Amino acid sequence: MTTRHMYVRGAVLCAAAGAMLMLGVANGFAQSQAVAAEDKEGVRDILFDTPQLNLVSAGETLKYNFSRDASEPKLLGPNFTDEIKVDVAKASEDGKRDVDVQIFSGDRGRDVRHLSGMTANPVLVFYLDRAVSNFALLGGGSKGYLKNRFRLALRTTAKIEPAKIQYNGKTVDGHHVWVTPYANDPSKEKMSGYEKARFDVFVSDEVPGYLVELKSHFESPQPGAPKLNERIVLDGVGVEK
Repeated sequence: MTTRHMYVRGAVLCAAAGAMLMLGVANGFAQSQAVAAEDKEGVRDILFDTPQLNLVSAGETLKYNFSRDASEPKLLGPNFTDEIKVDVAKASEDGKRDVDVQIFSGDRGRDVRHLSGMTANPVLVFYLDRAVSNFALLGGGSKGYLKNRFRLALRTTAKIEPAKIQYNGKTVDGHHVWVTPYANDPSKEKMSGYEKARFDVFVSDEVPGYLVELKSHFESPQPGAPKLNERIVLDGVGVEK
């Protein structure tokens, strides 16, 4: 199959992939726990073990702005901006939250997902599932294999850096975790040049919801290969340093 044919196939399957991604919001917390069990200590502590909803009370809403920028929308599907909302319906004394998750709005909107007993922000699972699905559409490979390679990279090669984050006019401390999970993959020659796809997550325990910004960057040096960037950023967040 030629690279261009692969892109066309990806565009045709885009809607189906979106539906599969939504399944991750419903059951992804359990999946993220599985990642956490294998993850190297620093990344596990930052991305999975830290209570992420402590600063969000019952009745409050986390709003994330989503943007998708593809260099060739005719092949990869339309570019758009939308929002993701996490409404806290109940806050227990033990720190757990019952939340309602709304992914996108209008015609793109999915059914609201009701999740109980959460300490993690479900936006992280949505981001990770979408990152893997986008890579499968661009670089090929089964989602199961790609998820396992992503877990391995979090355990072995992910980088952690301190970050200064602007939130509602203040500068707060945080962390920047980034990884290129497929850069040294044994099957990278079959990934149509996308093996250096990069994934960045900014977090801060001084910001409600903990997750500040999540980015995915897909680019290939092959002639005519499209580029894709996606970004999820908490409302009120400025430029990270």
